[in-house]
Amino acid sequence: MKPDESSGDTDRQKELMLLMTQHQRRIFSYLYTLVPDRHDAQDLLQETSLVIVEKFNEFTPGTDFAAWACQIAYWRVRASRQKFARAKVVFDQNVVDAVAETAATMADELDDRHEALAKCLQKLHPRDRELVLTRYESAQGVVEAARRTGRSMDAAYKALGRIRKLLFDCVSHQLAAGGTA
Repeated sequence: MKPDESSGDTDRQKELMLLMTQHQRRIFSYLYTLVPDRHDAQDLLQETSLVIVEKFNEFTPGTDFAAWACQIAYWRVRASRQKFARAKVVFDQNVVDAVAETAATMADELDDRHEALAKCLQKLHPRDRELVLTRYESAQGVVEAARRTGRSMDAAYKALGRIRKLLFDCVSHQLAAGGTA
């Protein structure tokens, strides 16, 4: 192997790592729209990541990596449909195809919403932010979120309702202002 080839391989590996890091959230979000369970989507993300690594030499630099990766994710979902056939919620392939197409067209809007939500979460009181993140990001129940923030169940439910409204209004305002609010 020539020194240039080794350097080229290293550069390509760095490019792959950068692209995967940059687009992993979008790929996961796309997968989660196609399967009924978060854990299944996480498993599929791992499978998709392996295929991306295996096929990265087929990716054309300068093209849309997220679209290419989501296409791989789509085919992983199709290949895994028997696994999900035992689930309580199973979608017809036409429904999966329609959702996949819609998710692909909404990817940029979803990224904008995610960025706005991240900014709005930072504006919350730390105790409220912990309640929301424990409940939703950590996929814990309201019982755990209430315990961690020292609230009763009733108070936690009321706080979550209030916080969801605040976050909705904040995100809407951020998007209307072009993300600069």
